[in-house]
Amino acid sequence: MAGLSSCIHPACSYSKATGTCGNEQCNFSKPRAAEAKPANPKAAFGDKKPPLGYIPLSAQLAELEALYDGMLKYEPLNWRETMVEAMTYVEAAMRHLQLWKVGEEMTRDTLVKNLGAVKACCTILIDAQAHGTLIDNRPKSQVEADLLHAGEEWVERLKAVQRERDRQKQQALRATIVLDEISEETARNLMGEPVNNTKPGVPIPILEGVFVDGFSALDAKFPPWPYSGPL
Repeated sequence: MAGLSSCIHPACSYSKATGTCGNEQCNFSKPRAAEAKPANPKAAFGDKKPPLGYIPLSAQLAELEALYDGMLKYEPLNWRETMVEAMTYVEAAMRHLQLWKVGEEMTRDTLVKNLGAVKACCTILIDAQAHGTLIDNRPKSQVEADLLHAGEEWVERLKAVQRERDRQKQQALRATIVLDEISEETARNLMGEPVNNTKPGVPIPILEGVFVDGFSALDAKFPPWPYSGPL
């Protein structure tokens, strides 16, 4: 019926302009449902596999360079054939990482990237452990592990202490700005210090334990008012 130019249904009101037939029982002009394309079976299975493509190629190449250097010196995957000590590669990784931290991008002997060497050491540790050829001579300590995790507490505590220091500094700064804008007499009143009302040339009345302009009131030899403190 798809090859017909008009509907053969009795009393059909098929219209070529609209491509429809007014009779609900007529299937001539009803479009066929689009057949769903079958899912790619390879994609379905691939979605269940580890996505190895997420490891950046730049990192892979840096690691490969270090492993290739070792392959030339020794044998490929030699750690699978010979027992290796964990701390040998832990120490090597730490040395390469420290060198990179202080600014050395490359090793001095073969010009291999230090970070690539770090990754290569970790790869050997993981692979040797997986193949049962790793001698686990790590100085294990649950106490040290717990101390490292507990460090999060004192880091946060010290940050809180510093935030309080900063708050007090800002508060003191604001107070200084305010004091600079008011008279000395008002400032002394606000600070609870006695105000000197004596005439120039008359010794300042000394109160025990009171400091004036940075000088201790120890005797009556204190400079007469008004007095400008040392700059």
